[in-house]
Formats: sequence, C-alpha cells, structure tokens
Amino acid sequence: MPGPGGGNAMIRAVIFRLHLSVAVAAGAVVFMLAATGAILSLEETGTGLAERRYFVAGVEGAERLGPEAMAAAAGFAATSLRYRADARAPVRVYEGRDRYARIDPYTGAVLGIGPDGLERFFEGVHNWHRWFNVSGGSVRRARAVTGAVNAAFLFLLLTGPILWIPRPVTRRSLANVILLRRGARGAWRDLNWHQVVGIWSVLPLAVIAATGVTTSYPAVGDRVYPVVATVVPDAAWPGPVVLGEMEGSDDSPRAPETDLAAVLATAKAWAPGWRTLTLNVPRPTDSEVRVGVQGGRAGQPQRAGMLIVDAVTGAALEWESFADDTPSRRAQQFLRYAHTGEYWGLAGQLLAGLFSLAAVLMVWTGLSLAVRRLRRFLRFRRALRG
Repeated sequence: MPGPGGGNAMIRAVIFRLHLSVAVAAGAVVFMLAATGAILSLEETGTGLAERRYFVAGVEGAERLGPEAMAAAAGFAATSLRYRADARAPVRVYEGRDRYARIDPYTGAVLGIGPDGLERFFEGVHNWHRWFNVSGGSVRRARAVTGAVNAAFLFLLLTGPILWIPRPVTRRSLANVILLRRGARGAWRDLNWHQVVGIWSVLPLAVIAATGVTTSYPAVGDRVYPVVATVVPDAAWPGPVVLGEMEGSDDSPRAPETDLAAVLATAKAWAPGWRTLTLNVPRPTDSEVRVGVQGGRAGQPQRAGMLIVDAVTGAALEWESFADDTPSRRAQQFLRYAHTGEYWGLAGQLLAGLFSLAAVLMVWTGLSLAVRRLRRFLRFRRALRG
C-alpha cells in the first residue's frame, strides 16, 4: 500500500506522463498556432500604419468627390466603397471581396491597387493559423487538426498548474514558480521559465484555446453558444433608432436615379463616432442600399451594424445591429473575436498577442525539457548496456 501522500504522488506521476505525452505530440503545432497568433495580433495596427503612406495632404476646405465619381475613377465595375473617418484617408473602391483601388477622394486619382504585399503576408499567416495554408477539400481536415491541437493545448493548460504548484507550498517554493530566477542555467532555467510563464498566462491562454476549439468544431460551438449567449451583452449601438418610412415594394423597378451621395450622408449622420463605412453599390433595380457601419475596430461586432437606406431619398429604413442577432449568433461572434482579443479592442488584441508569445516560450521550454529528459534516458540506457 502507498504510504502517506503516496496516492497523490501516483496521481501526479500519471498526470505528468499524460502532460508530457500530449505536449510532445502536439507541441510543434501549438508552437505554430501561437507564433502565427502573435503575428496576427499586429495585423490591424500594421496595415493601418501602412495605409498612411497613401494619405493625401492639403485637404482642409477641399470638396470631396461623390461616390459615383470615385467608383468610375477605379476603372472597373465597383461593388462597394469603403470610407474611413479620417478626411486624409483614400477611399477603397472594391471589385468583389479582394481586389480594390485606393482613390484620392478629392482628385479621383488612383493611388494604388490592392491587396498589397503586407496584406497578402497577413492573409498567408491567417491561412497557416487556420488550416496549415492548404486549399480545397483539405481545408476541412486541416481545420479539424487545429481544433484537436487547441483541445490538446487546453488539456496542457488544465494539467499544468497541478504539476507546477509545489507540494508543500512554502514562500520559497512558491517564489520558484511565480518569479523568474536570476542566474538560472540549462534545465533549471527552462523549468523556471516554463512554470512562471505558465502560471501567469494559464487563464487567458485557456480562453484562447477553448474559443479556438469552438471555432474549429461547429458541432462543439452549437452546444456552447446557447450557454455563452446568457452572458454576452446585447446593448444596442449607436443608440436610439429613428427610421424613415419605406415606400414601394422590394421588387418594383427603379424609375428615379439612385442617389449614393444622399445614402452616404445618411450613413455618416447615423453614427457620429463611425470609423469606417462600407457602401455596397446597388444594382439598377434595387430600391435599397446596404451600408456597413463600423464604430469600433475590426472584430468588435457590438459596435457595428448594417444600415439599409432608400436608394433615392436617402432615408434610413432599417438598422441591423449586434443586438438584433439571435443569442446564439451573438455568442458565436463573441467567441470568434474573444479568441483573437479583438472583441475588447486594441488592448485585447495586443494582450492576446502577448499571451501568444508566452505560449511560444512555454512550448519552447517544455520541448527543451522533454529533449533533455530523453537524452538522460538514452545515456542511462547506454550505461546499463555498457
């Protein structure tokens, strides 16, 4: 029979072997996910700064071109126009989802065609992070693998503290796992860094891993969303809704000309704190224009919505906001952007990037410890044979 504390020691030994086995099996992919996640945390900030080189000067008092003129200046069949609140920023005129032209809003000059190199770089990082940059029918299988690795990482985060917290707990032993030890070398340094970074990062990393599982496995998400929906706030943005009267039917042909300038003016007045407006170019028979309104950063659905405007009069007809979504849909968006930290704005995004770097360090030190352990085992076995 095991002596005093023997049962606990046996349980810890089993947990350690499981922890080590899962870490060795999934470590390389966890490293890739963490590294790409850290890079992606800089995407909006990096592309936003890069966009500044296209800003135009001397705009005070200058008259801006209308949406129709800017769409024509692009030289292709425009499907949408994206405006930024900064008066110096170019207007992006899109053809489809990807190709766009940057247009000087005062002269109509084409300042550049996108996507550019930085955007393509981040798109590639996205593809690696989500599904190993594969294509076609392999995407689904690759996404299942990243989901499984997120689940494995969550297991490591749940079992880690059991192994890291010392027994018995004393001031000195606790300091070894919550403070970096100056002068530590080799395996002691790796163990200290692994434990300290793990203790301080375990909760946010558990959130990142758990939300990654729900994103990768729709079946898991479908069971989680109703539970999460009970705690996701649904406050309406930007405030009280005042709509115009809808006239005519949706399928009636358009007689008067569409007035995109009036539509744009309505959208700008709708949310005084808007950051970006995306005006979807209507077809000739459309009686309405859909305008995407973003009041926060990308990844903040609670500060965004779709404004439906009469194509001729410019009257606001309908506002589709985060608060109007079903509880499960709100939960889905919350979990998606909680995974990246974007739901909480720039601070959340940067913290997610910081903790992703912490995960990189944890994987590096953990695998280093595993390699050292393997080397000791091989030396011991050679010594027995010798």
